[in-house]
Amino acid sequence: MRLSLNQLKDEEGSVMLVAFLILVILTLLGISATSSTEIEIQIAGNEKFHEIAFHHADSGIYSTPKLISACLDNGAEQDAAEITYLGSSGTFYREIMGFDTHDSATDIRFTLGGLNVDVDVNRIGQVTLPGQGAEFSSGAEGVGVGSAGGVAILYDMDSLGQGPASSLSNVGAVYRKVVGVVGGL
Repeated sequence: MRLSLNQLKDEEGSVMLVAFLILVILTLLGISATSSTEIEIQIAGNEKFHEIAFHHADSGIYSTPKLISACLDNGAEQDAAEITYLGSSGTFYREIMGFDTHDSATDIRFTLGGLNVDVDVNRIGQVTLPGQGAEFSSGAEGVGVGSAGGVAILYDMDSLGQGPASSLSNVGAVYRKVVGVVGGL
């Protein structure tokens, strides 16, 4: 079968039409990939901001027990450049000692890299540790081997850390301060 010259003239633009359709499809795929990449970059940035806020909140949880321990050991609120006591003078100390009832207001603020970490501390009670007057055998499930027992004060801590771009993270913990034992954690 032979093709006539008239039949070939009718198909002269088909290759160009197929090539144009392929280019349109590839362009749409490229635009879609670019859009998807931009969204992924925004998600990664938001995750980074949240991670910074989480680490700030976590820092508040790790710093506050040391501050509580120092206040109890020294009998007063401790001054430091990074710490701001929110409320009137002595309120934090009175609250952690159990003299004042817990209020829902934030107690202390740490500043980390220009961003705030707000911590609310609530004294939730105290327990007598085995090994002293409560137990006859010294060290029975006490603080350590041969422990003399004592009293543990329990604190509920709620730390709200700020991060870039208005990101926030909230971390909560319970801290057990054993009276007479050095250290914050």
